[in-house]
Amino acid sequence: MTLDELLQHQQSRLQLLLDLTGQELELIIRRQALELPALAQRKESLLAEIQHSDRQIASHPESPRLSADLAEQVAELRQLLQHCQDKTRVTEQLLEQTLASNRRLANAMSQLHERQSMTYDHKGHTKGINKGTGFKV
Repeated sequence: MTLDELLQHQQSRLQLLLDLTGQELELIIRRQALELPALAQRKESLLAEIQHSDRQIASHPESPRLSADLAEQVAELRQLLQHCQDKTRVTEQLLEQTLASNRRLANAMSQLHERQSMTYDHKGHTKGINKGTGFKV
């Protein structure tokens, strides 16, 4: 492949990464977590492909052109990569907030269950209901 073709390929891969990151953000917003693992796997393979392309570009015989006549195209690729990284940070923050919210909800439900499971013994002390034992006859 020529250096120009490699750069065009890299641009299409970065654009696809940006699209996948946008889809990931939408899934988190719509709370469709079950679809995230498949998307994450696609992103992971795409990132490996981007890294491979980077190595091909760096080792290409015409690579000195990157800082000369192809500098503008390289700058566009870097800007696209920066946009991907920014969107990934936003997605990560939203995911962390969602997980924290789910933890708070689980804790609140657990506390509510504990309160509903409380009873008093014959001396008036609080005691949890032990639902794990059977009846004694």
